[in-house]
Amino acid sequence: MRKSIEIIWKEGFMKSDALIAPKVNDLYNQKSNNIIDKMIRMMRVNVIALVVFALAMLIYTVIIEIPIAIGVFVFLLFVAPAIYTKKQMEKVEEIDKNVSSYQYLKMFDHWLKDQISRNVMLSRFFYPTCILAASLIMWFSDGSGPLMEELLMKYPDLLLIWGVPFYFIIGVLVASSLMAIFAEKIYRWDLGIVYGRVFRKLEEIIADMEELRE
Repeated sequence: MRKSIEIIWKEGFMKSDALIAPKVNDLYNQKSNNIIDKMIRMMRVNVIALVVFALAMLIYTVIIEIPIAIGVFVFLLFVAPAIYTKKQMEKVEEIDKNVSSYQYLKMFDHWLKDQISRNVMLSRFFYPTCILAASLIMWFSDGSGPLMEELLMKYPDLLLIWGVPFYFIIGVLVASSLMAIFAEKIYRWDLGIVYGRVFRKLEEIIADMEELRE
């Protein structure tokens, strides 16, 4: 029995080497390549931005004469995710390119969701550590000395732990705990701002392909 036009159309779409409906295949191949290339470029820009910010913070801590250990700590805090992201991006190259555009997009989408899941877990450590880093910079900056003297004059009975006001430590702990609790929401909100449109476009292309496959 002769195949229906719908079956021929779907077979031509699903097979990357099919001669049937080549314009449809070419169109989705181009869309697939464009969306993935754009996402990879954005990730590379993000990696570069993290490294630049880390260097800027290191220079800043040196300029304001904060202990070098804190400067190095802040530098590594932002370089580490940049290195991690770069290494994870290399795994995209391992995806088999000799498959149909639909299969390639699905594998890329699986890699992407796996990365987001991993980053959500890492964010629960990253964001609280950022609070700690900001607190150390604030405490060791030039402005903290006069402020501490003023506090001790007003509150001579102020409880100190290793020379640090007890309430300052509590404030840092509370802020860090809140960042850990809301880390996933903050990360996904940040992710949506930067990559939201590209993610939606990727989902639309996959949805269109799956509709054709039905």
